[in-house]
Amino acid sequence: MKAVITGETDELIGINLRDNGGAEHIIDIRKSDGQITAHNQDGYPDKAAERTHSEGEHVGHARKYAQYYIAQETDYDTIPWDLNADRFADVRQALQALSTDDIDHFFGDLLEQSLSHYRDDPDVDVGETTRPHELPAEMIGSDNAVRYKQEIYLDDTGAIESVSGIGIEYYVARGDRTTTWHGDSPDRDPDASLDVVPAPLIDPVSFRDYLDYNLRCQIRDCYLMRGMEPPEQYRVLGHGQYRFTGKYENFDLYPPYHDFQADIPGYSHEFRPDLPITWAELRGMTDPTQSGSLYDQIKSTLFSR
Repeated sequence: MKAVITGETDELIGINLRDNGGAEHIIDIRKSDGQITAHNQDGYPDKAAERTHSEGEHVGHARKYAQYYIAQETDYDTIPWDLNADRFADVRQALQALSTDDIDHFFGDLLEQSLSHYRDDPDVDVGETTRPHELPAEMIGSDNAVRYKQEIYLDDTGAIESVSGIGIEYYVARGDRTTTWHGDSPDRDPDASLDVVPAPLIDPVSFRDYLDYNLRCQIRDCYLMRGMEPPEQYRVLGHGQYRFTGKYENFDLYPPYHDFQADIPGYSHEFRPDLPITWAELRGMTDPTQSGSLYDQIKSTLFSR
């Protein structure tokens, strides 16, 4: 991507950029909220329905990059909150500073909701775990298709001030998902929103690390969705924001970044939770000559209280 600011009025700022496909875009953005008020380009059909997936993504990249570029070059806050990698990085730092009691205070219900999916799994010691919110009756498909959301709000010092209730995202028809929210949230944009699938993590610190890794993947998504290669520390594999997973699965423009087993040069799966034993001890428990998977060899240690 290459861009240049071409001018501004009291309300708008103009930008000219060339996307990764070589097409030129002329975009006007409102300074106050980052909304795009005009967009002309010379490389793709004007009607979105007539564009290929890749052409549509190039147009989307140009719009998001324009918002990002203006925010970088001026004092205007033009990046949507849900694509703001800097905010997500601040939330990651706040997460990493939490004590065990703080993790339980802010994310205890989310941990319980996640673990409730393993109540019938004899290999996961869920203890007295209950399900804070029952899954919606209109949900179709298996429990494994559910995702959970929780918004995070920082205070002026960069610490976590509050969180929203839990959002349950599920299928109501083939290809049609919706989200039901429980609880209240502050009347302002969050600084980040977690977007996770249930995981058999019992220890609060390990669960916190799981949430932190989701945000790390979301930061990767922020860069990819504006046509940029992420910085090295964010070239990671795994689920970020679910809304981009379908693109990674189905669009030729993208490798499957959501797949932690994918072979993408320069990218790796780096989720390493804080475990109740050391990595040296964990390696000592495994024996590649034994029958059964490595998971079978270590699950009693990782998933027991």
